[in-house]
Amino acid sequence: MDLDSIAGKLYGLSPEAFTSSRSAEVRAARSAGNRQLADAVAQLRRPTVGAWLANQLARECKDELEALLDLGTSMRVAQGAGDGPELRVLTRRRREMVAALVSEAGRLARTRNRSLSENSTSDLENTLEAAVASADAANALRSGRLNVGLTHSGFGPLDAAPLITESSKRTDRRQSSAPGSAEMPKTRNQFSPASKERRRPVGSKNARPQPTYDWSKLKLALAKAERKVKSAEDVVKGMQQKVNDVKRNATRFGLKSLVPSVTYERQREA
Repeated sequence: MDLDSIAGKLYGLSPEAFTSSRSAEVRAARSAGNRQLADAVAQLRRPTVGAWLANQLARECKDELEALLDLGTSMRVAQGAGDGPELRVLTRRRREMVAALVSEAGRLARTRNRSLSENSTSDLENTLEAAVASADAANALRSGRLNVGLTHSGFGPLDAAPLITESSKRTDRRQSSAPGSAEMPKTRNQFSPASKERRRPVGSKNARPQPTYDWSKLKLALAKAERKVKSAEDVVKGMQQKVNDVKRNATRFGLKSLVPSVTYERQREA
């Protein structure tokens, strides 16, 4: 087995079963003479309860989760276009969908004889919100291999905003409280190594994020706008034909003096 397959199996387990199963995989890799794989498996971190819940949703509620992530794409497009009314509608839907997924996660936990704490529920909510806000977080959530919860951080275009993990925030607080400590840069994304997400530096505090767009959505919006333009052109052509008909009839019956006023009225209607 390779690292990807082993990680997929381990992150489907409960947090309690994770450590012993990981140790067994490490021993099996070493017995097979694959020390590099053994070392990589040993690096996999046990998931928090909130991350475990998110991983379960990625496995057992794929359709509902994808609907939420698709909504996130629509929200990023609406924000990039400055479409406030559409963004408000999508925001209400986001709240409803996140609440429904959290409720479903609670049901999954109960089937595994586990009760959820307030912290674990909040951790899951933050992870879902981060996945809506960022395409990187959405991909990490889809992998089903998170080891800690995700949090959306910063302002500006949603897809360009940085992400930090709960464990990273705790580390930053400890470092910043140390005597004589200098201001620390923002953390990097810290997904599971098995998710194969490349770590990207967030950048300096004053760096301005560059917006990114979902081009497939923009193309659909452009096609829709072009259809509206074509429809409007057809209406104009139809009205122009009516104006021409009126002109011909006016000329035919010697009513040329009526042509300017008729043409004006028709153009104003168009």
